[in-house]
Amino acid sequence: MFLKQLDTIGFKSFAERVTVDFVSGVTSVVGPNGSGKSNITDAIRWVLGEQSARSLRGSKMEDIIFAGSETRAPLNMAEVTLTLDNTDQALPLDYQEVSVTRRVYRSGESEFYINNQTCRLKDIVDLFMDSGLGREAFSIISQGKVEEILSSKAEDRRSIFEEAAGVLKYKQRKKKAEYKLSETQENLNRVEDIIWEIDGQLEPLKEQAAVAKDYLEKKDELKNVEISLLITQIQQVHGEWERILKELEEVRGQENELSEKIEANEASLKDQRDHVESLDASIENMQAKLLELTRDLENLEGKKQLMKERHKHFEENKSKLEEAYEDLSDKLVNLKAIAEEEAKKLKQIKEKRENTKQELNQTTQALKQDLHLIEDEIEDLKSEYIELLNKQAAKRNEKQLLEKQLDQIHSKKGSQIDKFKDLRSERAKLEEKLTSMTAELETLTTQREELESQVQELNERYEKNKQTYQEWQEKLYKGYQYLENMRSKKEMLEEMKEDFSGYFHGVREVLKASQKGQLQGIHGAVLELIDIPSHLLTAIETALGAQAQHIVVEDEQTGRQAIHWLKTNNKGRATFLPLTSIQPRSVHGAASLSQQAGYVGVAADLIQYDTAHSKAIQHLLGHIVIAEGLEDANQIARVLNRKYRVVTLDGDVVNPGGSMSGGAKKQSKQSLFTREKELQELSEKIVAYDAKALDVESKVEKLKTTLAEQEEEKEQWNVKLSELKKEEYEKQSDQREMQLKLDHLNDQLQLFDQDQAQYDQDSHHADQQLTDLDETLRTLEEQLVSINTKIEELTTTKERQKEDEANLQERRQKLQIQLAEQESAVNNQKEKADRYQQEKDLIQQELRGNRVSYQQLMEVKDSNQTEDEIQAQIESTRTDKEETTSSIEMKRKERQELAADIQQAEAMLKELKRRHQNFIQDLQQKEVKANRLDVELENMLQYLQEEYVMTFEKAKRDYPGVDDIDEASTKVKLIKRAIEELGTVNLGAIDEYDRIKERYEFLKGQQDDLLEAKQTLHTVINEMDGEMKRKFEDTFTKIRAEFGEVFRTLFGGGRADLQLTDPNDMLETGVDIVAQPPGKKLQNMSLLSGGERALTAIALLFSILRVRPVPFCVLDEVEAALDEANVDRFAKFLKEFSEKTQFIVITHRKGTMEESDVLYGVTMQESGVSKLVSVRLEETPELLEA
Repeated sequence: MFLKQLDTIGFKSFAERVTVDFVSGVTSVVGPNGSGKSNITDAIRWVLGEQSARSLRGSKMEDIIFAGSETRAPLNMAEVTLTLDNTDQALPLDYQEVSVTRRVYRSGESEFYINNQTCRLKDIVDLFMDSGLGREAFSIISQGKVEEILSSKAEDRRSIFEEAAGVLKYKQRKKKAEYKLSETQENLNRVEDIIWEIDGQLEPLKEQAAVAKDYLEKKDELKNVEISLLITQIQQVHGEWERILKELEEVRGQENELSEKIEANEASLKDQRDHVESLDASIENMQAKLLELTRDLENLEGKKQLMKERHKHFEENKSKLEEAYEDLSDKLVNLKAIAEEEAKKLKQIKEKRENTKQELNQTTQALKQDLHLIEDEIEDLKSEYIELLNKQAAKRNEKQLLEKQLDQIHSKKGSQIDKFKDLRSERAKLEEKLTSMTAELETLTTQREELESQVQELNERYEKNKQTYQEWQEKLYKGYQYLENMRSKKEMLEEMKEDFSGYFHGVREVLKASQKGQLQGIHGAVLELIDIPSHLLTAIETALGAQAQHIVVEDEQTGRQAIHWLKTNNKGRATFLPLTSIQPRSVHGAASLSQQAGYVGVAADLIQYDTAHSKAIQHLLGHIVIAEGLEDANQIARVLNRKYRVVTLDGDVVNPGGSMSGGAKKQSKQSLFTREKELQELSEKIVAYDAKALDVESKVEKLKTTLAEQEEEKEQWNVKLSELKKEEYEKQSDQREMQLKLDHLNDQLQLFDQDQAQYDQDSHHADQQLTDLDETLRTLEEQLVSINTKIEELTTTKERQKEDEANLQERRQKLQIQLAEQESAVNNQKEKADRYQQEKDLIQQELRGNRVSYQQLMEVKDSNQTEDEIQAQIESTRTDKEETTSSIEMKRKERQELAADIQQAEAMLKELKRRHQNFIQDLQQKEVKANRLDVELENMLQYLQEEYVMTFEKAKRDYPGVDDIDEASTKVKLIKRAIEELGTVNLGAIDEYDRIKERYEFLKGQQDDLLEAKQTLHTVINEMDGEMKRKFEDTFTKIRAEFGEVFRTLFGGGRADLQLTDPNDMLETGVDIVAQPPGKKLQNMSLLSGGERALTAIALLFSILRVRPVPFCVLDEVEAALDEANVDRFAKFLKEFSEKTQFIVITHRKGTMEESDVLYGVTMQESGVSKLVSVRLEETPELLEA
């Protein structure tokens, strides 16, 4: 395995896509400082699974995304793809080439791919684990990593040797095993807790289950008696209800006849009343008209008189109004000027008033603020003083209470000693009786357990047979369901076939017409006339395409008639193949293809059809060749000079001329080509499944018989077990009662001991509290004295502040007098301005009135109506008034006559309604009774349905009635009372007891399984520890030997060694490095120079590579600290190791470059953007100088 290619975009300074192709040997990447060459190392480290942003020289993972430059915008994504040659199958993937891709977005989302398949980061880490290429491996080493290896603690340095030893996968497995062990222990603890909890529930549940069974038996007896009683009561009520309904029908008939008479009379009376209302309306309208005419007449006469008066005064008033209007206008102008002057004065006075107010507020504000602060502080101290007084009183009360409690404790302690002696004597007698009863109960329990074991064995056989029966019954049901589905599908397909569903509209209409005898000489569609083998369906379907729906006809005349029929009836289009004129086609040279690879045959020869249709089929398929695959089809097409169409079994096509068609074809669930085959397969399946269903049905019946026999046997054994349990239950009840008494005595004795200890403790505690309270009271007294002193000092300060306030009071009063004078001036000025405004409003109002009067005078003058015209209107109105009065008198007379008729009709209607009301009352009484019976009946039926989920018909069929209702009612009451006496019944206790017991047994099994799993995990962890110890020790020994030799070679002498910090603990021991360069003493690494340290780390690296070669190794400026001579040694070693390991070296040292097989240069031609450029060897010195 070796590294073939690195492809990156958006990673750090690589803004554009950069591809680095690697070869075996040594590949060096060179470039000036800051050009981004080390970003190639980071990219490889990152794609191999590095998760630490610090290891990638960033603070967070988003920092690796190209951040932009002066000329380029930031990118939103970084991507790196590493491609490895896996020909030797070093990686556990069945691919010759493996590519690993990692992608991160600025939003924080990440994506991972192996060979373009989405995966997790864990999958990538697992892929390279123990291969020497993981993120923690020694295959990627930078200058910082060299220093870290040498400077880190011995225990941290161990990880390099673990990677070389290949024990990381064991550590991971051990970690998982330890996690599973922890989970197993937690589960075990949880199961044991649940078992303990359930163990305490079983016995109470058993008692509750017995009560629940008694309850169910009484409920069953109540059901039988109550349903029988309900049947008799329902029949009795139903008979009475039907009798009432018959009487109701008779009364309703009589009531309906009377209602019809009343309706007829009411209709007649309504007509008469409507006529009266019509007359009233006419009279009212005429009276309104008369009133209107009277008003018009009065208005006209008044108008006539007014006209005379207006003309008389018009000339007199006109001149007076004009003179008054001019005087008022002049007066209004003068008032406006005066009002404006007064408004200015008012504004000045208000400003002066505001200044005075401001001066007054400023004078008193400072003094009030200081005084308030002192008052607030005094109040706070008083509150604190009161609070301390309250605490003092509370503590004194607490002290008195403690002294009283201490006296009570001493009294109680002395009163309980005699009682203790009596309790011990009674306990001894109870323990003797309990021992005897326990022996009897153990005998009964043994007998019950033996019987339960026999019942359990029978139940298990029964449940096993029952489960088998249910499984076979389920199979039978599913089989019938599947059969029904197949039959339905077959019927659907047959209907589609008969209806020619799926054919083109025109084709379908022609085939239907032929079927009905409307068209003659129609043989059928091509698809109907051929039989296609299953493996050729796709190929023939592709070869025919839409031609499969061409219609074969007897001759050309038949074809023309069919086309004419389609046109005449507007039924679409179709293509016809006349047998008399259609020409068959063939493949010239088909015989020579029989030896051709992938040749299947000519399409027409591979299917079955009637020889009568040979011409049509040969015309459509005789020139088409079927091949196995597309490559075979291309070869056959070349042999045939690309003159014929070649179709593959998958439906790909090589067309005449050489063009090709193919790819994935989306097919419908059901096509015309597959429908016939599916029908045939369905028919065969239905026959086969019918036979299987009969066989299963026979097995189900046999199992049903076996279950019935076992159920009867179960019932017999359960009766015996129930009797034995009852006897055991009674004994257990006696034992529990006696045990409770004994427990109660023990509790009392224990309480006595606890009380005595508690009395001593309480006495000591009370003494201690009294001492503490005395100390607290002394402290409170001191605090009260201190606070009282502070209050007196602040009160003195407050008095001085009040004296200052009195001195300022005189000044404040003077300012207030000035403010009052200014307020008075404002009010006076405001009143004066208001008077001017009122006078102004009066003048304006008078002017408006003047204008109105003048307009009225002008209207009178303009009126052109004469007195003669008004007189004519008066005469006409008088005539209309007299005619209207005459009409009103006639209508009133007609109304009086009609009113007499209505009075007579109303008397007759009143008598009919009285008789009708009597019928209604009788009807209502019977309906109330019927409704009461109906509700009673409905309630009984509803009770029967809700309480017993049963209809009356089913109850009458399954239960007998009762002879004596009263006796049955009494029995129901007695049973209900017995049920009530049982108290609260937990019906779920029966199932709950069985469920809890079953769960208890299940959990016990789980406990055993978890204990076994725990032991197994311990064994696995110990085995992995042993394997890790062996591998680590073996690898360390080999690396230690190689390290001494490589060190001497690189340093030209000296010696070095690797030492374990704790050889007795191979799983946790650290690794120390000691070195002695030539001419120096053996010393620790921290005392070596920078170059010596670097060369020592390089020696360790090469030692590991000798013991555990890796496919490739990335070295990032590891030789930077070496001098030229040591660089040369390093480069020669690099060249030597490159025969087994591929090296990618980030460097700027000439010696390393000279030993490289390939050189890549990284430069920043554009600021902030790294690019990969080719570097010639003669350019290397200039590059280094830059």
